[in-house]
Amino acid sequence: MAANLVSLGFQKGVVVEAILSTYSAEGEPNAAPMGITLQDELHFTVDLFNSSQTYRNVKTNRCAVVNLTKDIEAFYRSAFKEANPKEKLPGTWFEKAKLVNAPKLSFAEATIECSVDQLELMATKGTMKTHATFKVESITATQMFPQAHSRAMCLTMEAIIAATRVKIYLHDQKQQIRLAKLYEVINDCNQVVNRVAPNSAYSQVMDDLTHQVESWRKPK
Repeated sequence: MAANLVSLGFQKGVVVEAILSTYSAEGEPNAAPMGITLQDELHFTVDLFNSSQTYRNVKTNRCAVVNLTKDIEAFYRSAFKEANPKEKLPGTWFEKAKLVNAPKLSFAEATIECSVDQLELMATKGTMKTHATFKVESITATQMFPQAHSRAMCLTMEAIIAATRVKIYLHDQKQQIRLAKLYEVINDCNQVVNRVAPNSAYSQVMDDLTHQVESWRKPK
């Protein structure tokens, strides 16, 4: 049976975490974690920060690829480019998509090639975003055995997402209470991950992430 969004785990109105990959106007590949929300069997939405490279790429090329992967390091390194050598994702990660002008991740368990259906400007608590609606053009998925689940995956993902918020609010004096809560989330996730998955890819990501967050907090 051919894969569709529901068979890949999407549920209407439920945000799932994936990596969105795009090309810049110059053809440079980019990837970043995004929350994807199913609208119907052929459409999903993503809220993009207008200051992000992903937004600029989507606005230019009107397309993207949604990459589904359980590789937690891929989420971390695509969220924080400074975690990579020369602050750049490896070129070996990317392959040209078949139907749209966007790259896909070569190691993803599933890829969803999509085109922009609508870009709608929105303002969320003073932060300018764009509500992007995408139409599915093609889905490619590998066949895999069922996977055992560890809390470490979800907790590490939660910490990565919290850390992206830290970078946004770090120098905003009005957001100090929110920052304190984000630091607490990251610390709690780190403790549990190191308890349930010591010496794993998850604990390695958490160790590097916590060091990154601490470095941001230090005066320049």
